[in-house]
Amino acid sequence: MNLRPRPFSLPDADPMARQLALGRAGFAAAFLAAPVPALRSLGADTATAQRVSWLTRMMAVRDGAIAVGALVADRRGGDPRPWLVAGAVSDAVDAVVFAEALKQGRLKGIAPTMVVPGAVVAAGLGFVTAARLRRG
Repeated sequence: MNLRPRPFSLPDADPMARQLALGRAGFAAAFLAAPVPALRSLGADTATAQRVSWLTRMMAVRDGAIAVGALVADRRGGDPRPWLVAGAVSDAVDAVVFAEALKQGRLKGIAPTMVVPGAVVAAGLGFVTAARLRRG
């Protein structure tokens, strides 16, 4: 039995950029279509989720616009790097905001707790993918 670790490598940057954009578009669509259930799944109580559903939709439109921008730029031979960086910055801010909400007790449970490392990973992948893309 071979116990040596296998080398790790990231997927090629172009498909990774598309995957990040498509994932962002999926989250945006879900939060835009059903903001209250989406917020409830992230640990917000029903009253809070209803009160801030407009804000949730704003966030969804932001993420949707970033996703569409990256996908359109990539499809037309443009440069999706600025869109990837915008998404990465948004994800990093989301991680900080969720961490603070958890610390203050505004959100509770495993789902919002997992958003923090998930958003950190998404931000890191966005920055790394943008740096690895080669555009002429």
